[in-house]
Amino acid sequence: RNEFGMPAEKYSVFVDISAKIEAWEKKSVVVVANGHVYALRLAPAVKVAMRNALVGGRDLPQYALFAAAIYITLRPHLALVKRIRVDLDYSGVLAERALRRLLLAMIRRDVPAFKGADIRIEEVAGSRADELARQCYHGKRRIDGEITLSQLEDVLGVKAKQ
Repeated sequence: RNEFGMPAEKYSVFVDISAKIEAWEKKSVVVVANGHVYALRLAPAVKVAMRNALVGGRDLPQYALFAAAIYITLRPHLALVKRIRVDLDYSGVLAERALRRLLLAMIRRDVPAFKGADIRIEEVAGSRADELARQCYHGKRRIDGEITLSQLEDVLGVKAKQ
């Protein structure tokens, strides 16, 4: 609620990731930005453990892991999000459909009425999220926290071997 006790206005967010998920040996930083910024780090060891747990599933591990990382980063803010613009890190109809389907299913756990049309996979180059993802990755901006193996296991419903 806002200062007048009225429902707070919903907003659009931009999502970008530094270092693609499948750069398994590198950390990734997921950034959600509108007027505010929220960034979470995904460590290489966590990415590899989840990749190994997801091999053989319906979707490529990097798509499921990317969707889960976005969801975990967005989750504290979902009640106020009306539209999500995710950077076009994975191009192609199949990749975009898989990412949208996976992310929508996760979001609907918390916001059942969220519409698939409100998730857009598009170029966010030059956006605040794009700029801040690079800054966070290079240590020029504070990262708000870590995406843990436990969080990913809960969201994706799989157990990783450690």
